[in-house]
Amino acid sequence: MFSKTKLIGVVLIAATLALTGCQAKEDSGDGSGFQLPQSPLLAAFERKSGLIAYSGADGNIYIVDQGGKNPTQITTDAQLQQGDFHYYEFPAWSPDSEQIAFYGIQGTSSSDAQSAIYTVSSDGRNLVEAYTSDSNIPIYLSWSPDSQNVSFIASVAGGNGLVLNMVHASGGEPQALDVGNPFYWDWLPDSSGVVVHTGGASYLNPAARLAFLSLAYGVSEESISLKPALFQSPAVSPDGTKVLLGAETDDDKNALMVTDFAGNVQSVITTFEGSVAFGWSPDGERVAFMASDQPGSVTLGKLTVVELGSEGKTTTLEQEDVIAFYWAPDGKQIAYFVPLQVTATPEPGASSAAQDTQLYLKLYVADVTKGKGTLVATFTPTQDFLRTIPFFDQYSRSATIWSPDNQNLVVSAYLSDGTQGIFVVPASGVTGPRLLQEGTMAFWSWK
Repeated sequence: MFSKTKLIGVVLIAATLALTGCQAKEDSGDGSGFQLPQSPLLAAFERKSGLIAYSGADGNIYIVDQGGKNPTQITTDAQLQQGDFHYYEFPAWSPDSEQIAFYGIQGTSSSDAQSAIYTVSSDGRNLVEAYTSDSNIPIYLSWSPDSQNVSFIASVAGGNGLVLNMVHASGGEPQALDVGNPFYWDWLPDSSGVVVHTGGASYLNPAARLAFLSLAYGVSEESISLKPALFQSPAVSPDGTKVLLGAETDDDKNALMVTDFAGNVQSVITTFEGSVAFGWSPDGERVAFMASDQPGSVTLGKLTVVELGSEGKTTTLEQEDVIAFYWAPDGKQIAYFVPLQVTATPEPGASSAAQDTQLYLKLYVADVTKGKGTLVATFTPTQDFLRTIPFFDQYSRSATIWSPDNQNLVVSAYLSDGTQGIFVVPASGVTGPRLLQEGTMAFWSWK
C-alpha cells in the first residue's frame, strides 16, 4: 500500500513534532476554551463495547476494554534500546473480533532487521508466529473477511517493489499474490478475492494498473479496463457487487466512479484535478470523499458525502481541508481530522529561526444526515498514529477507531510531559477525552 519513500517522509515529519497535551476544545467558533477532562469514575460505570488492541509505550502489544483497567499483555519481551531492538506494533482485529494480528521487528540496525507476523486470540491465548522473514519487512496487515487469513505487503529483498502476501492465521507457507509499488488493495466481502491498485496514476506511470485477483482456485488476475487516476486504495462495496475507484474518463478527466469488476462505469460521483480519497459507508448507502486541486502524496480537501440512489443528495460536511476520516459502524456518523499548524512566538530577542511549528489534529464527528461537525478533541498525534494518516483510506478498509456501539473513538496522542497515551474520546463531545493507558497506536474491535 505504501511506497517506502513516503513512509520515511512521514516518520521524519512526525519526529519533529513538539510534544503537547491531548485536550478537547469547545466548538465555540474561535477555537478558544477547553472542556474539562472526563471523570475517571465514568469509565467504571459506562457500558463497555468491544475491546481495544494497542501498542504499548514499552513496545509490547496489549488488549483492554474501554474502562482501561487490567489490560491483557500479549507480548513481554520488547526492548527499545538503540543498537538492540525488539518491538511489536500495529495490531489489527479480525472481522469476527476473535483474534488480532500484529508484527514484530528485531535486530541491531535497519540493515539486519528480522520480522514476524503473529496472531493471538482476543483473550490473549494461542499466540502463533504465522510468518517470519530475515529480509522482507511487513508494512501493513489486512485480514480476510472470513477471519481465516492475513494479507500483508512486504518489501522485496534487494529491490524497490512490494509484494502482496497471504498467510493462514494459524501459520504455514505464505502465498505471494502480486507485486507492485506502491500497492493498495481491498477484499471482497466473501473473501473470494481482492481488488488491487498498483503503480499510482497512469499519467505518471504507464505501468499503473487496476485489477481483480480471484483467489477461489489459486490466483488468477482479471484486468479492470480503466486507467487509474491519482488515488490510493480502491473500495469494494459492502454488498460485494461494485468498486469505488479513481480513473480517467473517456474525455480524459479524473473521476471518482462506481464500476463493476471489469471496469464498466456505473456512475460518476465527482471529477477532480489532483488526487482523491474515499470510502463507502458500512451500510453501502453513502460515499464520502475528499479531493485535492493539486497532486500530492497526501490528499487534502473538503469532506463531502453523497447519498446513492435516486435522490443523490450531496452534503459538504467541512469547509476546512480534511486529511483523514473514518465511518462509524452505523453509517450515520463520520469522524474526520483537520490538520492545524501553529507557529509559536519566539522569546523576546530570539531569532525568528527559533520559531517552533507544531502540528495538531482537530477531531470532529458529524451526523451525516444533518451535515454539521462537532469538534470533540484537538491533540498532537503520536508518531505511529501520524504514520497512518496519509494512508487512512487503506487503514480504514481493515481497521477502525470507532467503538462498536458508535459512542466513542480511540486516538493516540502526546501528553504535555511527552508521554504517549491511548485516549478514549466520546463522540458526543459532551465530555472530554480520557487517558486509557500509555501507548503509541490503538484500534477498536469490530464487535
